[in-house]
Amino acid sequence: MGEAHDETFPGSGLDQGSIERLGSPLARQVEVHEALGSTQSRARELAHAGPEDAPHGTLVVCGVQTGGRGRQGRVWGSPAGGLWMSVVLRPDLTAGEAYRVTQAAAVGVAKALWELGVEARIKWPNDLLVDPDGEEGGRKICGILAESSVGEASGRSGRAVAQDPGGRPVDHVVLGVGLNANLDPVDLGVEPGEAATVSSELGGEVHLLALLAKILSRLDHELSRVTGNFAAILDDWKALDCTIGERVRVQSFGNEIQGRAVDLTPGGALIIQGPRGKVEVFEGDVQRLRREI
Repeated sequence: MGEAHDETFPGSGLDQGSIERLGSPLARQVEVHEALGSTQSRARELAHAGPEDAPHGTLVVCGVQTGGRGRQGRVWGSPAGGLWMSVVLRPDLTAGEAYRVTQAAAVGVAKALWELGVEARIKWPNDLLVDPDGEEGGRKICGILAESSVGEASGRSGRAVAQDPGGRPVDHVVLGVGLNANLDPVDLGVEPGEAATVSSELGGEVHLLALLAKILSRLDHELSRVTGNFAAILDDWKALDCTIGERVRVQSFGNEIQGRAVDLTPGGALIIQGPRGKVEVFEGDVQRLRREI
């Protein structure tokens, strides 16, 4: 990995040694930065160096992201107090299976939050919300981004690799998790009612190292089921879902699709019942429409 980075940020309890002592398979090698443009960019840079320098379980954590990005290049506010992390995965997946990582990760983080007492729900494909049935339609507490690489072809959340008919093996997946932890929602710079934080939901701060340990444990478990028991992951995903059954508008590959989200395919695509029949959507930006009266 080259030069070690261990820039403990005050009061977090997060430093390279403490994280490595967790013994997680997803923290075999660890970089900690007080501030970083993007953990995703740094982890991607490490991943491209190859498995000898950045094996499965290479973890990048930072206290503040100055250039965090979510899906479709959106700015992701990442002030101090959040848990901003990306991990290099080298799973035994084919190109067409890489998108499974996003759904497995969403299940893992959601379960970790429920164990803490935060009732997080999954908005397809990769956001975690609290209070999805409230007037605001849910407040985002966590974003998940998986970027995969297959030789020269790469894409976000399996977008490009899903178009690869050859079933080539995945070289790596960089999984990013941005969790609003010990923050006041106003610190995120979004409109009131758009965001939630772990501390605002629980009424007090959480220990970030313990939170990270819980998330890594859940992620490792769910990711271990991706190749052999993906159907069970989808069952858990549906139990935590807040998209199926809702009227939605989806922007996907420049097209707009409206209808009712009715189910997932065995591969994890969202099935939308529209005026002209059912449509399967593998990636897109979902907006829930007002419920019919």
